[in-house]
Amino acid sequence: MKDKFLKIPIYLLFSSAFFIVLSGCDLSPRINEELVAAQERVKSQDYKEAAFIFERILHGNVPKDLKIKIYYQLAEINSLNFKNYQQAIFYYDKLARESEDPKWQIKAEERKADIYFLFLRNYKDAIVIYKKLISFSPRLENYNTFIVRLGQSYLYVKDFLKAEEVFKEISKEQDRSLAAKSFYFLGLLNFYKSNYPNAISFWRDYLKIETSKEEIVQTKFLIANAYETMEELKKAYNLYYSLMGEYPNTSVLKQRLNSIYSRRIARKR
Repeated sequence: MKDKFLKIPIYLLFSSAFFIVLSGCDLSPRINEELVAAQERVKSQDYKEAAFIFERILHGNVPKDLKIKIYYQLAEINSLNFKNYQQAIFYYDKLARESEDPKWQIKAEERKADIYFLFLRNYKDAIVIYKKLISFSPRLENYNTFIVRLGQSYLYVKDFLKAEEVFKEISKEQDRSLAAKSFYFLGLLNFYKSNYPNAISFWRDYLKIETSKEEIVQTKFLIANAYETMEELKKAYNLYYSLMGEYPNTSVLKQRLNSIYSRRIARKR
């Protein structure tokens, strides 16, 4: 199951915050001039120069609200444009320490979690943040994403007990799409534990709900893989064969079919 990450052009992320700063703060002419210059560099996608100007602004006497927004912009530039994730985390941390506004603090934690989970694959640190993000009441807007990623993170660090607890909790949700994801990952969990019949059972429950053709094809491939591992070669062959023309990696599919065919012939000898 793919986890998509929406990349918003940095100049769009910047422009609204920038307008608020200029209209709401009594800034010195030098800072005003440098902010305008930084915005122009962002719009022209000269992010290196924009970051240099932002950092130079921070060395002056900068109002707290402006400092927070600049930390955010520097974090975004480092994350989205430079792929310098550790530096991005550095600025998100500075933002969170500087701001007393929960909205900014939550935004910083969300962005850090994205980095740990999607790019650094540091699932242990992702777990710490996602546990915090799902604890808010009322639920945050992206609660569904957070709790699924929490379960995935436990799964990827092989803490199967905690992963199972999270996904079983998700399976009770009223949201059918969210519940479906729990069945998929419970299937994956059981596959990792070599409990193939349970994995197949969960995946078949998942297929009853999932509507994405791409996800359905991928899950059927996993079920066929489970059958193959269990030496139920006829079931595996038939399911692999049914995916011809649908599974994106035709060469892998043909290799699986040829391998199973050879093994079935060898059995009859």
